[in-house]
Amino acid sequence: MRHPMATFTRFELSDARAVGRSFGIEVSAVAPVPAGSVNSNYRLETVAGESFLARIYEEQAPQDAEAEAQLIERLAAAGIPAPSPVPRVDGRGFTALHPSTVGGRPVALFPWQEGEILCQARVTPTVTARVGHALARVHLALASVREPRPGRFRLQDLRARLQAIGRAPDAELRSLAPAITERLDRAAAARNPALPGGIVHGDLFRDNVLWRDGAIVALLDFESACEGSWAYDLMVTVLAWCYGADFDLVLVRALLTGYQEVRALSPAERSALWNEARIAALRFTITRITDFTLRTGLGPRVVKDWRRFWARLEGLDALGDAALGELARRSP
Repeated sequence: MRHPMATFTRFELSDARAVGRSFGIEVSAVAPVPAGSVNSNYRLETVAGESFLARIYEEQAPQDAEAEAQLIERLAAAGIPAPSPVPRVDGRGFTALHPSTVGGRPVALFPWQEGEILCQARVTPTVTARVGHALARVHLALASVREPRPGRFRLQDLRARLQAIGRAPDAELRSLAPAITERLDRAAAARNPALPGGIVHGDLFRDNVLWRDGAIVALLDFESACEGSWAYDLMVTVLAWCYGADFDLVLVRALLTGYQEVRALSPAERSALWNEARIAALRFTITRITDFTLRTGLGPRVVKDWRRFWARLEGLDALGDAALGELARRSP
C-alpha cells in the first residue's frame, strides 16, 4: 500500500522500538514510506508478524496530533472505514513522543491497511458515487464535534502564502501572484458565510482512499481536517476525482448523487458549489506552489504540479456558475 505522506524526520530502529513500547508492540524492523509533503511515515514490522504505519507529525503540536488521532478513532467507532489509531498501553491517548527529536515530535500508530489507490483512468461513476457516499458519512459522523479546529488553509493563511509567492525567485511565479490574489479576493467576497458545515476532511484525493474488490477499505490522512463548509469539502473532492484533461460531468453527477443519498444539499449549498469550487482550486494552486515548487532539498517525495489546479480553475470558468448546482439539483 502507498501512503500519501513522506519521510522528513529519521526514525531509527531504536526510536521505533521505544515508541512501540508505548503501544505494547515489539518492533523488529522499520522502513520509510516516501511520498507526500507534510508528515513523516514509516512501516513497522513486529516480532508477532504484524505491520503498522507510524506517523510522525512534523507541524502539529502534541495536543493537536492527539486531537487528530481521537477524531479518526471517532470515525472508526461510527463505522467509517478509517484506520483506528492504536491506543497507548497506559490509557493516555493515541500518541507518543519521538525520543530522538528536540522536544519530541508526536507519533501515532495505525494498523497497516492493504488496498490499492486508483489511477484517474480507473475512476468510474460507480467509484465517484461511493466516494461521495463516504464523504457524506464523514460529515454526519463529525457534525456534533464542537472543539475548535480552525485549520491551516483559511483565507488569511492563503493570503500569507501569496506574499511568499510574490517574493519567489522564479519570475513566472512572482508575476502570477497578483492574478491569484485577485481571483481569491473575488471568490472570498462572493462566499456565503452561512453555509452549513462542521469538521471536514479537506483533502480527500485519490491517494487518500484505499480500495479492495471495488469497495473502499480506508479513508486516509485527516491532517487537513478542520472546521469548514460541507459544500467546500464536497467541491475539493469533485476537483480531486472528476477531472482528467477536463471536468467529466458524468463523474461529477455520480459523486453528487452518492453524497446526497446520505445527506441532501440545501438550495443555498447548491447555489454555492461553483464558488466553493473556485476557492478550493485556488487553495490547491497556492499550496502546491508553496509546499512543492518553492520547497527544495527535502528528499524523496511526490511532486505535485500547481498548474493542474490552475487549469481546474479555468475549467470552472468555462462551466459557469450554474452548472454544478444544476447537476446537484438533478441528482436523485
